[in-house]
Amino acid sequence: MWMLIIVLGVCGGHATGWTYHASTNTMNWTMAREWCWINNHTDMVVIQNQEENNFLLNILPDRTGSPYYWIGIKKINGNWTWVGTNGTWVGNSSWAPNEPNNKLGEECVEMYVNKGNSENNGKWNDDMCSNLKYSLCYRGEGLNHCFSWVFF
Repeated sequence: MWMLIIVLGVCGGHATGWTYHASTNTMNWTMAREWCWINNHTDMVVIQNQEENNFLLNILPDRTGSPYYWIGIKKINGNWTWVGTNGTWVGNSSWAPNEPNNKLGEECVEMYVNKGNSENNGKWNDDMCSNLKYSLCYRGEGLNHCFSWVFF
């Protein structure tokens, strides 16, 4: 099972579409990435700026029992790197307090979505890749990121 979120917008006069997809079952980070590919999505979500992080936070369902989503950033050669783009943006306010704590084996990143906990809501945490979280994927259409209308 999966959930589809469609985002349509216009940038510079060109129509673009960007869709985000979240699994309804939890899985480890590697399986979460494979789930994206198997379901014909581009890859795990690559967050390019704080505005996109906030946008995702607002549209993702509140999962109070297990409010964690794997996102497409992983520690590669000692650096936090976005898979698929090799980008290194991590933002100044993306991480939860005292994160990343770089504990041994914590090389994958989760996004916390629990609208009842405003302190850590939307923040990232480094965690062991073997732990089970929801997968968060995207499918890109066009080259720009624009958000105007959201359809569930």
